[in-house]
Amino acid sequence: MNEHIDQLISEDNYSQAIQVLNDSDPTKTDNLDRLKEKTYLNYGLYLEYRGPKDSSMRDRMTSALEQYIKVLNLNPKNQKARKEIKQIMGIYSTMPDKSPGEEIVSDLRKLGFDY
Repeated sequence: MNEHIDQLISEDNYSQAIQVLNDSDPTKTDNLDRLKEKTYLNYGLYLEYRGPKDSSMRDRMTSALEQYIKVLNLNPKNQKARKEIKQIMGIYSTMPDKSPGEEIVSDLRKLGFDY
């Protein structure tokens, strides 16, 4: 399972990786939460820094925040996800009347962020 997920991540095929993980039997996969955390984190980084090119920067950043929230729901101590959230929200704070949306802000507050 680890190798298969790593291969999908290396191909930026996050939808399939997430599908494989969601379809996995948790009683037969020892590190399922760790693999999900890794996949969501890498998906967020992909969205934030590389693509897809046909979507707006705001859509990519909002989608990246959604992935980082999933990471923190699995592992609240994940420092990389926390750092990326702070960076994105710092950018939002410089743009008047711009926000990733109330639902994301609410989810971030539940995770201890003050936005």
